[in-house]
Amino acid sequence: MSYREIRPGDIIKVKVTAVKPYGAFIETRDKMVGLIHISEITNCFIFDISSYIKQDEILEVKVLSIKDNKINATLNFKQKKDTDKKEINSLDTLNFQYGFDTLKQNMKLWQKKAIFEMRNSK
Repeated sequence: MSYREIRPGDIIKVKVTAVKPYGAFIETRDKMVGLIHISEITNCFIFDISSYIKQDEILEVKVLSIKDNKINATLNFKQKKDTDKKEINSLDTLNFQYGFDTLKQNMKLWQKKAIFEMRNSK
């Protein structure tokens, strides 16, 4: 299978070659490469991407686009039903300790979560 044979909408098997905070790099058997952006992993805010995807894991993904011979894909999560996923669905689900250090550590996360909820509430 080559890039010419893969089309948007196709479901293909890939291997995760690296996991970064912004997404997972993938590769097909034929050494075609691509990325699953963190926003294409699930509809919820992801606190820890490594709770969803591991390096060397084999996944089925849906091809969103191919640009410059690189695949942009979304994860088909029907195959993954693990219950240890770390999603944040509301601010009350955050477990934190009180104090200024904790406030400083969590502020960016809270800001991102608030922006995410505002954008998706429309």
